Amino acid sequence: MRRRFAVLAVLASVALPARAEDTITRERFEALERHNQELAVHNQDLEQRLEDLEQRDRERTQAGNAEKNDFGALTDWARRIRISGSAQAGYLYGGAETPFEDVSFSVWDARLFLDADLGREIALGDTTIARNAGFTFEWNIVRLGQIQDGSEPGPVGEAYIELQGLGGSRWFNTQVGRFLIPVGENYLRFSKGYKDNPFITNTVGGPWWWDEGVRLYGSDDANRFGYVASISNGDGAFGVDSSRDPQYTLKLWARPNSWFYASVSALHSGQTGSDKDGAAADGALWLGETWATAVGSLTPWIPVYQNGVATGGAPSGQINSTTLFGADLILTSERFGRLWLGGGRYAIDTAQSTSFDRDLYYWIAEWILHGDSIKPELEPFYLALRANGIGTYDANKGYVLAVQQAWTLGYNERSLAAYSIALGWNLTPWTTLRTEFTRQDVSLVNGAPRSLRDAAGGANYFGLTLGAAF
Repeated sequence: MRRRFAVLAVLASVALPARAEDTITRERFEALERHNQELAVHNQDLEQRLEDLEQRDRERTQAGNAEKNDFGALTDWARRIRISGSAQAGYLYGGAETPFEDVSFSVWDARLFLDADLGREIALGDTTIARNAGFTFEWNIVRLGQIQDGSEPGPVGEAYIELQGLGGSRWFNTQVGRFLIPVGENYLRFSKGYKDNPFITNTVGGPWWWDEGVRLYGSDDANRFGYVASISNGDGAFGVDSSRDPQYTLKLWARPNSWFYASVSALHSGQTGSDKDGAAADGALWLGETWATAVGSLTPWIPVYQNGVATGGAPSGQINSTTLFGADLILTSERFGRLWLGGGRYAIDTAQSTSFDRDLYYWIAEWILHGDSIKPELEPFYLALRANGIGTYDANKGYVLAVQQAWTLGYNERSLAAYSIALGWNLTPWTTLRTEFTRQDVSLVNGAPRSLRDAAGGANYFGLTLGAAF
């Protein structure tokens, strides 16, 4: 019996630890499973975080590349665009029949320019189309002391697309859009050339103005001979073509050496306006501050004195044609300065009656002497003298010779002349102080009454301005 209990005790001692060991093993296994599950969850969290970090890195890289591309595009755009401008402001003293009109401090001129490079070496296969393409735009903010709004001449000056080196040749370049009419040398002092005018005022008879069309130009490789030609609407208003025929111009120039330059110019335009609408008969070319209109059309309330007798003006507002021939000579010397001589004839053929046809003659004589021609210390200074005029120079036939005089004198001016002296000081390469004194003389046709003659009299005007350009 004792032996049986002893065996049972031994067996119990062996079995109990085995059962306890199994229980511990299961608990450990379950703990390990729980730990593995926790590790799996933790790994998933780490993997998600890593993926988030990688995504953020990719986004940063993409944003950086986009920023670089945007900056590169902006830099490229900035390299292709140039903005410039010019302005004049100061004290102006004059009268009702002069360009200054009144005594005042005034902004005399202000304009902005945008130029864009649109591409280089334009080709079709192996064939060269153009050397480069560009765009030019001019915004006239103030002209002759007047803010330029939607009325004529309006704020838009030159605005054209340009192709240079057509076919790879210097002889063929074109501008399509709105541009200055290429006749004579006076038009080069408008738009971007305005800042280079040694005077405050412009010439009283030099040809200029803008028109819409196509302009061609070119020269030889040495830039000694060249041409400028155009075909345009032939109407003075912006974007308007009331002319039945286009306007053609051709200018030939020669610069055989550094001191000699000469050019000859021609212009012809066809019919403008109609019998029913005389106000539409506005030629595109301006001579100073006048342009082709039918006699009497601007001021029908002022009699037109012709051959000493008052008339009602042209019976029709229509202009059949206008034709100009002109020539310019410029001589430049380091010692004696720059001399510019120019002149021409502008024929206005009105409809129905030849008695109201008009021939206008303009002339310019200008001399500029820079201070360094006298002494090196005077280099920033210059002296400029100018005599110029416009008129029919016919005692029996007059015309409007400056638009500011039209409302008092009508079409009864025989001649208008201006004699100017100007002094300038180039304070910096971008700023110039100018002063000008001008004597203006007006003569009327035969038969003009005393009231018109009193209004015409001579006049003086003076200006002091500070100009800037960038």
